Amino acid sequence: MISYLADGVLMIALIVTSIWVMKMNTRLQKLRDNQFEFRRIMEQTNLALNGIEVSIDEINVRGKQVLNALGSRIDEARDIVTDIDRMTREVRKQQKELRLEMVAFQDEIGKECANQVDLLKRVSDAADRAISPNGNASEPHFQRLENQLPQMLRKVRLKS
Repeated sequence: MISYLADGVLMIALIVTSIWVMKMNTRLQKLRDNQFEFRRIMEQTNLALNGIEVSIDEINVRGKQVLNALGSRIDEARDIVTDIDRMTREVRKQQKELRLEMVAFQDEIGKECANQVDLLKRVSDAADRAISPNGNASEPHFQRLENQLPQMLRKVRLKS
């Protein structure tokens, strides 16, 4: 009888242990399936990360190329701006020199015109005296040029 009781307890323990082992077996199978799925996801993630790494490397290479090209363009632009500044200074210097030369030339022309007007006045006076030798102030038969010169000759001023 005791052996039946011990056999019964052992049988119940065996049944409980068998049920527990079956549950553990299903849990282990789920864990293996989850581990397989996790491994597959990790491999896909690794491939994606490798692709991203390659893309980043390509972006870095292209960025360096663009940066170098942009740097050379900036250097060219600086050189051009420097040349333009130098040429602008030269043009302004030449412009000042030309203005000074033009003012000097205008002064020379003014002096020469004044000399020519004086000469024309003397010629005109001599012609007047030749027409009326007795000293009578008669109207000359020709038009005097010095009366027309002020309208013909104008001095040009430039703004500085």
